[in-house]
Amino acid sequence: MQEMRICVLLLVNRGGMVHYTSQLCNHLSKLKSGVEVYLIAPEGINEEIFDDNVNLKKIPSIGRHGYRIDLILKYVSEIKPDFIHITVIHPFIIPILPFLKKISPLAVTIHDVVLHSDQNNFIIYLTTYVFSKLADLNFVHGEKLKLELLKKGIQDSKIVSIPHGNYSFFKRIQNGEVYEQKNTILFFGRILEYKGIGFLIQAEPAISLKVPDLKIVIAGDGNFAPYEKMIFNKDKFEIINEYIPDKLVSELFQSASVVVLPYIEASQSGVVPIAYAFQKPVVVTDVGSLSECVIDGVTGLIIPPNNHELLADAIVKILTDDELKNNMGKAGYTFMESNMSWENVAHKTLVEYNKCAVGFHVSDFSHSKDVSLRKERSL
Repeated sequence: MQEMRICVLLLVNRGGMVHYTSQLCNHLSKLKSGVEVYLIAPEGINEEIFDDNVNLKKIPSIGRHGYRIDLILKYVSEIKPDFIHITVIHPFIIPILPFLKKISPLAVTIHDVVLHSDQNNFIIYLTTYVFSKLADLNFVHGEKLKLELLKKGIQDSKIVSIPHGNYSFFKRIQNGEVYEQKNTILFFGRILEYKGIGFLIQAEPAISLKVPDLKIVIAGDGNFAPYEKMIFNKDKFEIINEYIPDKLVSELFQSASVVVLPYIEASQSGVVPIAYAFQKPVVVTDVGSLSECVIDGVTGLIIPPNNHELLADAIVKILTDDELKNNMGKAGYTFMESNMSWENVAHKTLVEYNKCAVGFHVSDFSHSKDVSLRKERSL
């Protein structure tokens, strides 16, 4: 008899949110034999990063951003889940949220509680607001983010802060051994204004004075044109302005000496866990909950945002001290193993599913199950 049947909804088919969802699904399905995991996701998703015991149901797209929501309802009705978890909010799901809530309790992961400058439009604001209000459970990745959600009027009992899981799986898909390139800085991720790329470019001359053989790699898709004219010493930069496939992700992080996140604003980031997986120190700004996954002076350095001089000083400090750099990399890996384990994330997530499901009235379920089993679920 199934003890918990989970249906995860994901309406993107590439990028960091697919990586995030794959690891959550994989480790939920590994917890024990009584957990069954279904994933409804768009066609074109990389099936290779999902374990065989994750039941994948694919839906076709309509145009650029639309999806067959009728198929979502069909699949959910067939699955008869005990819990539905939406890992990335999407406006196309809003019309069917009331129907989903009649089937089972509903959880949503709010990655960006406070919208970034590039996201700050009415549609995304409304989508975030509706999801957070209607969900029975809101997952966030940091205590600061939980406080922000409380400010928006979401009940404390409906908000759970859990760590962002690690991305050590990238080490398993690396294409051979790639060695660190001395004095190489990596900025990784989509090219967006809130990520502070301009401050890294402004910091380059000061870093180069202390580290003449410097190399700065900026890798990610997006509009890099505004930053091109800011670069003074073009020979110091390698720009990979495209979507980065998984195997190249591994190579980039292996090659780096330090990973830099000079964000102007943030919620959390999957870049830090990837850096830790490859034993790389990080330099991050103290925005959002970024600082909650970095031990200042131990796994990396935390600096104020919007300051290229302090950014340069922090990077120079790491690059000019090999012992510090290596110790930080090792400490980051240890921190990741202890605090960002997907096994622990999945376990905590399932605990919250169970707690929420106990309070969900049995008459709201579209399929019959033993009431006593629902009320006595435990790990």
